[in-house]
Amino acid sequence: MKIDLLKGAIDNHVHCCPHINKRSTNIFEVVKKAEQLKMHAIGLMDNFSNTSGYASLVKKHLPKLKLKVFGGLIMEPPSGGVNYENAKISLNYSYFNNDGAKFISFPTHHTRYVAKLEKRKKNYINNCFYVPDSGPTKETLKILELIAKKNIVLNTGHLSGKETISLVSAAKKIGVKKIIVPSNTFDLKTIKDLKKFKVKFEFSYFFVSKAANVPLTHVDGEKHVIQGTNQDLLKFLIKEANPKNVILSGDCGVSILPKPHIGFSIFINQIIKLGFSKKDIEYMIKINSKKLFSL
Repeated sequence: MKIDLLKGAIDNHVHCCPHINKRSTNIFEVVKKAEQLKMHAIGLMDNFSNTSGYASLVKKHLPKLKLKVFGGLIMEPPSGGVNYENAKISLNYSYFNNDGAKFISFPTHHTRYVAKLEKRKKNYINNCFYVPDSGPTKETLKILELIAKKNIVLNTGHLSGKETISLVSAAKKIGVKKIIVPSNTFDLKTIKDLKKFKVKFEFSYFFVSKAANVPLTHVDGEKHVIQGTNQDLLKFLIKEANPKNVILSGDCGVSILPKPHIGFSIFINQIIKLGFSKKDIEYMIKINSKKLFSL
């Protein structure tokens, strides 16, 4: 495994913040290691709070840090849920001006799509976020308008393919320019249908790792297994999306996986072995993220 692959790389999906799951590391350890490896940037993600505050705290206390650290909001219920005021607050949540959320994400686990896969109880499912057949609600549209006005990244969260297409279509009409779509569980047709919207497709190590087969707590005390993917399918998904539209991430931090820099390195090496070129890898771990998150 070549960890030197990480020089200049960006992992936009690092879970090192406090959690109800045991973490493999913490923010300061992750930042220190990423700086040592001369990574360009890391993005902090957390289902329980707006991580732009954590990112800003790191930058305030480590002013000589060359590594870029950024955060944002996943609109899970513990972090305030899917509502306009919650999203608005996240835009300026920091110690510095213009250093708030770099992204706003719709729920990653508290969605009807995921809740049904997890075989949750009916009342729980009914209270989860979803995109109606008629299209996004007024509240969702207001949030999309905020994202467009601030020109930050929309993360579509873990929705069904149909819901994702509906959300992305509405976002584009409103003027959202930067969109990342977690695509680990999609099929080739959904990837093909989304390409016309010029989104970035995210594929993460977590979904091909052993963690996808282990019951874990993600947004509450119940343990569930996430739907993973296999490397053979992943190869075709990336090819369909085109590496120029793909972002690879680690999605590490849970204690049963290697520490984030190691997990990300393992994933990159796995993708190389699938036959992708050096230039393809450059797009997927450096160029695309740098442009999308304005780094």
